[in-house]
Amino acid sequence: MNAFGYLLLIGFLLLGAIVWSVKRRGKEVNVTEFWAEKEREFGEKKVLSSFARYLGGHPRFETKTEGLLYLMSRSLWFENFEKGPNIFGIAPPFEKVIFRIPLSSITAVEAIPEKELFHRDRSLLFLNRRRINQKPEYLLVRYRDEWQREREVYFDSMVELATWQKTIAETQKNMPPEALKEKPEAVGVCPNCGKKVSPDFKLCPYCGCKLS
Repeated sequence: MNAFGYLLLIGFLLLGAIVWSVKRRGKEVNVTEFWAEKEREFGEKKVLSSFARYLGGHPRFETKTEGLLYLMSRSLWFENFEKGPNIFGIAPPFEKVIFRIPLSSITAVEAIPEKELFHRDRSLLFLNRRRINQKPEYLLVRYRDEWQREREVYFDSMVELATWQKTIAETQKNMPPEALKEKPEAVGVCPNCGKKVSPDFKLCPYCGCKLS
């Protein structure tokens, strides 16, 4: 390839980068509007949020993925978001992961040492090179599912784990009486994916479908 060919290639790449940047700016979401919409959908108030990496533990989601971990007034949520195409127009494969853990079902929130996490799941060994939180520990949330079975989910979060522990505990104490009586076994069915969901959900935690 001659010099003209290289210049032409660079020109195409620059043009692609400009177009991608313009499209990306056009899709930016106002943060205030985003949380206002979440509060309307879920009927809860936002308490704390953080960019986080879901590492596993949920019975319906095995994919390790980066997304948003957020605490609402009655529940803890994790949700990932589809990344747009890169400057070359290539979009990476995407699997939607979204789930809700009612605060009434959470029994423990702990900071688990890195060595213990790796002992539980060897597939996580590579994560020590991609850690979000620079401390050698991860967030463990223990809860009881709709069948009263004990479950554990793991996260790597940008927010200090002590902050998550303290804030979740305080939010649990301040929950309204009706939230404390919430029964995990009281379920309905999502009309889109057919999975069991709580009848008071306004959004399916598995496929994102709006529920009536």
